[in-house]
Amino acid sequence: MTFRRPISPTERMYFPMRDMAPPFLMQLVITGDGAIDAEQLRQAVHVAAQACPGARLARRGKEWVDSGVAPAVRVVAGHTTAYPAIETDPVLTSPIGPSPDSTVEVLLLTGAPTTLVFRVFHGVMDGMGMVLFATSVLRVLRGEEPAELADPIADAELVRRIGAPGLPAAMVPTFRTAVGHGRQDRDAPRHLLRRRTIHATGAGAVARVAALLAEQTTGTSRIMMPVDLRRHDPALRSTANLALPLFLEVEPGMAWTAVKEQIKTGLTERRELNQMAATRLTMVPDAANRALLRSLNKMGADRGRNLASATVSHMGRFTHAELAVPGFTPTSIYTLPQHSVAMPLLFGLMEFDGRTELTVSARNGAGIEDRLEALLDRLVRTLEQELPAKP
Repeated sequence: MTFRRPISPTERMYFPMRDMAPPFLMQLVITGDGAIDAEQLRQAVHVAAQACPGARLARRGKEWVDSGVAPAVRVVAGHTTAYPAIETDPVLTSPIGPSPDSTVEVLLLTGAPTTLVFRVFHGVMDGMGMVLFATSVLRVLRGEEPAELADPIADAELVRRIGAPGLPAAMVPTFRTAVGHGRQDRDAPRHLLRRRTIHATGAGAVARVAALLAEQTTGTSRIMMPVDLRRHDPALRSTANLALPLFLEVEPGMAWTAVKEQIKTGLTERRELNQMAATRLTMVPDAANRALLRSLNKMGADRGRNLASATVSHMGRFTHAELAVPGFTPTSIYTLPQHSVAMPLLFGLMEFDGRTELTVSARNGAGIEDRLEALLDRLVRTLEQELPAKP
């Protein structure tokens, strides 16, 4: 039978973002020494996608349906990623291909260093789903069996099955952000995309970043931490959107250990499940959804009022041995968050061989770039001092 599943309310919310915050993709970037054969990569993507129909989805009305077509592999000869202003990179900011309806794509950049990029429309996968599919492709390249990831379950169905313990947090745009706000210029990039390497790792990275952001913010910060719902069903094998937010209320000067206690309490009480009910706001006509998103963007850019101060997500830890394939030795892995018109800052954390990769998508505006660079400097400096493990 053809794989199919309903488009969840969370996923429905992401459709207007494709043209409001283009290219609206999560991107998993793996750089390394050596080379990857393009035809072998295409075959590996094909085999992995057969075991993971979530990588082959096409929209059919209110459902996602397996198209039977593996994600395209696009080779960009000699290209090297733009740095530090990643938002200027013509490849990583290009639309997903080969068609506007495509939902997953793989890039092979052959400039130094060789770079593999998994690009995913958030409407079909969450960040962990992207990581699961990408690591399955690497398994195939090593001659191993792909991961079977064929459960047709997303967040709404899982929460219906296990239940939510309480009510969702109120969503009112009152929260400031660590980089302030500034009116947007039509001629400037709508979003900034930056990466920093922290030469240390250790427990509590999300709590530490949340505390540092709150320290730079006026009033209470609301930090959104995506929680992987797969923790509630360890047997679940799905790459669908299975993350809901745990909201942290952080005061300036609050110790990171107190933030960590908030996280522990929220996870113990399963508070993230409550937020499924908040997605009912998306069950409105597309035109109304777009109008709401435009209003949230303008309120955040012009007045500094946001539904949350930032998103901070940890996407896992890896070693080069876990990611290596014949002829290619990874030197880093990091995630590039999708842009958002409703969220001023989206941070991604990944650990690799004793280093922490920190990336951020930021809503741009007058004065934002300089303040963002200063904030990143402070985050790197502080975390390198405080995190216990040094490479």
